[in-house]
Amino acid sequence: MGMDVLEVNTPGELVLWLHLVQSKVSMEQDEAEIILDYMAEHGMTLAVRNQELAVLDAGEESPEYKSYSIDDAIHDVCEWNLELIQDMEDGMKNPADQKEYNQFSDALDILKKQETVLDGLYQQTKYEQMAQECAVEVITLAFGDISEEMWKKIEACRQGRTERTEGKKVSRQLGGQQESPEVQAEKQQEESRQERGR
Repeated sequence: MGMDVLEVNTPGELVLWLHLVQSKVSMEQDEAEIILDYMAEHGMTLAVRNQELAVLDAGEESPEYKSYSIDDAIHDVCEWNLELIQDMEDGMKNPADQKEYNQFSDALDILKKQETVLDGLYQQTKYEQMAQECAVEVITLAFGDISEEMWKKIEACRQGRTERTEGKKVSRQLGGQQESPEVQAEKQQEESRQERGR
């Protein structure tokens, strides 16, 4: 098994592998570093086995490489990041002293910056696509056939959420997603039309 498994130990190796396999997910070195750091902290090692991504979980009783996708890696890291954010926020509510509060606060700042980066990566995964498809199904069930106007709005929202901007102004928080000025203006126009039609 030795020769057909190549561990992914550096951000550059992960970025290169994603490029070589023409993955739908692309990332830069700083993004790959966050992924690999979280994986290492959880005792997990990424590797390429027979030209497919795999993972070795050192915490298992009999660790062995298992198939794993970059989508799964991003999903897991996002979950771990959210758990840590919650831990830091909980710690800030009842700190032992000011020093401990400051430690929680500093850690939270770092985690929030990582969350922004991870949001951008999550937008590229199959899980984001599945969530969007599920949302369209729910809308269809609730309102019946979707009008052309509504499809345009959904598409505008989709484009705004999947676009990778240099500032990485994307968020996977379903409840608090930020809308582009264009989508906001379109919504206001639609509300005005509905008001006039009443």
